[in-house]
Amino acid sequence: MVGQSCDLGVAARVIEDTKILLVKEAHGNYAGKWGLPKGYVESGESPEAAVLRELSEETGSTGAIIGLAAVRSTTSNNIPAVFLCYDVSIETKKDGHESTEITEYGWFSLEELKNLDWVSETMHNLAIEGLSGFRMSIQPRKPLSKSGQSYYVYSMNKHSKLVT
Repeated sequence: MVGQSCDLGVAARVIEDTKILLVKEAHGNYAGKWGLPKGYVESGESPEAAVLRELSEETGSTGAIIGLAAVRSTTSNNIPAVFLCYDVSIETKKDGHESTEITEYGWFSLEELKNLDWVSETMHNLAIEGLSGFRMSIQPRKPLSKSGQSYYVYSMNKHSKLVT
């Protein structure tokens, strides 16, 4: 069996108190639009490492993964495109961090979200869910390893009824 190449992206949903961390894109199709800190998974990098790297590159903050919040899947140019959103807690903040990828970042309340120009409806909905008390994520079981490589397993352990 041969695997399929995949466009794999990640985002960090960071919430503190009643505010969510958002970034404003500097370039490309999304220039001037707001969203979660996000980016692509690089070759040889795990999605978990990528989301923490993107958070650091875009905001200067370091974090820890709480769990997997959402998965969006589609196809783009006949290639599977998967986007993983992680709930992340901030470990250290850096004020005044400069990035070539974003023009600014900040903390926003639920009420402020409706006034922003968003990268996508998905990003907007993830932010609303996170601040509306509907924030849920699947926590990874770790550390797991096979042949010397560590990996994460995300699974739900409780089923109330069979889904068909």
